Amino acid sequence: MREKSVFSAHSRRDVLRFAVASAVGLALPSGRSAASDAAVEPGGVSGPLQSSGVLTFGPNNVLFVGDITGARVHAFALRDKDLASQTDVISGNLHNFEGRDRVQGLDQKLAALFGTTTDKIVINDMVVHQPTEQIFISVERGRGTDAIPAIVKVNHGQLEILELESIPHSQVSISNEPDSKAMLEFEPQETYAITDIKYYKGEVFVTGITNQRFASTLHRIPYPFNSNMATCTVEIWHPVHGEFETRAPIIRHVIRELNGEPYLFAVYGCTPLVRFPLSALKDGAHVRGDVIGELGYGANPLDMLTFINPADSKDYLLVTIDTRSASQIAVSDLASAPPQPTGGGIDFGPGGLGRTQRALPIKAEHIAILNSKWAVLIWRHPRTTYRLDLSTLALPYFFERKDGMSEMNWPNGPDPFQYREHRNEVSN
Repeated sequence: MREKSVFSAHSRRDVLRFAVASAVGLALPSGRSAASDAAVEPGGVSGPLQSSGVLTFGPNNVLFVGDITGARVHAFALRDKDLASQTDVISGNLHNFEGRDRVQGLDQKLAALFGTTTDKIVINDMVVHQPTEQIFISVERGRGTDAIPAIVKVNHGQLEILELESIPHSQVSISNEPDSKAMLEFEPQETYAITDIKYYKGEVFVTGITNQRFASTLHRIPYPFNSNMATCTVEIWHPVHGEFETRAPIIRHVIRELNGEPYLFAVYGCTPLVRFPLSALKDGAHVRGDVIGELGYGANPLDMLTFINPADSKDYLLVTIDTRSASQIAVSDLASAPPQPTGGGIDFGPGGLGRTQRALPIKAEHIAILNSKWAVLIWRHPRTTYRLDLSTLALPYFFERKDGMSEMNWPNGPDPFQYREHRNEVSN
């Protein structure tokens, strides 16, 4: 199958018309058009994937993909022809905190690309290939067992399907995945079988839940893949709930080496921030993590990453959250923060590093660091809630000035930050 592109923006009405009329003309196996909801055989768009979930990059341009339906982690060794440098793309005016839309109406254009409607497009993750700054998006057309997975890349504002079938590929199975019919109270357990994947020094770290008694699980998998997988179960004391928890999984994690020792830092639902020494995460172990911060209750983490603040050259942890502002915490504080006490009553916090976190005004469904100056996010602007945009956001404040009203917006108003002096600047 050839890669197809969407070359220009269309209105919502145009996109729906294109989907019905197959104007994009995306060819699928057996000559089927993507404009219909007819079943598509394995292969073609999805290649070896049965579902497309979380993404991360490892060395040598290897793209790791979590496949919940297939109970696997896939590794695609991208070649030079699979990548296209985006370092020449203008990201905006850094001094004035003004980003740019890389793809306006992302969900509409994905719907057009797959010959369907926006309600049948699910975006599961986004990752940036740092050397080229190329953005990759994990997408599914449809929902449930009939979903068709794909990885889509952004090439100078155009959307292209990554042709997975031809890319050198390996995979590893994840054991004890929950049965597809097993339910939580509100959704299938399988939804959380693979919640996050990170690569660190020859290993892939996979978090999620299993069908075992202590459901919250972490797998350490050597890469290149072999049979030497190490699996441990993890638990935490959750102050907001006033109890030890062994079922709720890690939602997002990062791995950092601090003071000569590597740690896995994790965030759970209801947003406790937890620290695990990698040395404790051994095969067969049951490990209790240290809760070092309660970031706020009644919320869910969306993304977790680190970045270097260009203003002070210090390293920071960033956690984006669904119902409120993002949390910023100095990485230097993560190793030394004392664990929160265990065994007490319910404490709604915030606690630990949650008391000193800095709130950042990020409202993103997905976010990734693009380069040393810019982040990229998929977001639904409050003035344009009918569409998703793929846009840039300036570091370190993650603030888009043109989206709000302030005194400085008046033509003859104050200009304490010399915005007008830098009015016409652009940066990559």
